Amino acid sequence: MRISTKGRYGLRAMVELARHFGQGPLDMRSITERQKIPRKYLHSLLTSLRAAGLLRSLRGSRGGYVLSRPPAEITARDVVVALEGPLLLVDCSERGPRCELFESCTTRALWRDLSRAIEERLTAVTLEQLAREKRPARAGRGAS
Repeated sequence: MRISTKGRYGLRAMVELARHFGQGPLDMRSITERQKIPRKYLHSLLTSLRAAGLLRSLRGSRGGYVLSRPPAEITARDVVVALEGPLLLVDCSERGPRCELFESCTTRALWRDLSRAIEERLTAVTLEQLAREKRPARAGRGAS
């Protein structure tokens, strides 16, 4: 499994929304500028995240996006699964199609356990925790 740009950018956008939770909607331009995500791509991500029930959009001059629940109630797993789909390292590890060696495969348990470990770790981290992380300093500028 490889987390694509979709999953990485989507999680960054959600963390940005978590940092502003309770302060009103955040518009796409602000998220784009702060997270360096192309506007068209961000729109697609936000549409998917809204469809998954993780955020709401508000129309109007003061509109934008807000998380649908408090950041402590949304996990990194929620975001990644909404954008990437099921977290499986290999198709046959648990829920995927079965090959002729499914019952006797000596490596299937390893892949299943690794998939579970990744899922558990992503479930253990909330947007609130990620939002509290210090932002790394950018070259030539102070910490943001």
